Amino acid sequence: MERGDEMDKEEYKKIEQLDMRMHKYQFRYLRHLIDRAGLYKGEPRLILTIVKEEGHTQAELAKILCIKPATLTVMIQRMEAAGLIQRKTDEKDLRLLRVYSTSKGREISKKTETIFLDAICTIFEGIEEKDLIVYKNVLEKITERLKAYCEKEQKAGKKEKT
Repeated sequence: MERGDEMDKEEYKKIEQLDMRMHKYQFRYLRHLIDRAGLYKGEPRLILTIVKEEGHTQAELAKILCIKPATLTVMIQRMEAAGLIQRKTDEKDLRLLRVYSTSKGREISKKTETIFLDAICTIFEGIEEKDLIVYKNVLEKITERLKAYCEKEQKAGKKEKT
């Protein structure tokens, strides 16, 4: 497909709409499973990230999860009040707060991870392995291209500010 072809642009648009719809239903399905299990209704990715990589600062977590620091602050406050995480002052730099999971948070994370894995297996059930390999390869290529574009834009933005 060549970029300049109007027909191709329409196909790209259809693919993007299908991708967005698929992500919407995937999110709804996962949210339903989390709710049905009676697990914490906050951001599952946040608790999974904290448990996997203990001791990040809030700024680091915001960057990892691609969310605004202010949004993350609210989420962390709720999770801390629920007893899932705790913030501790960095021993070397007292200005920094690092985020750690509690035993309750680790338990929720383990259950959430199991639900996610089971859901993904259900979602891909019945799809041939060769198709999954092609899908995975396409996703990897798109991800790498988007990452490169984002890094390029970030560098360009820094140059403009100086």
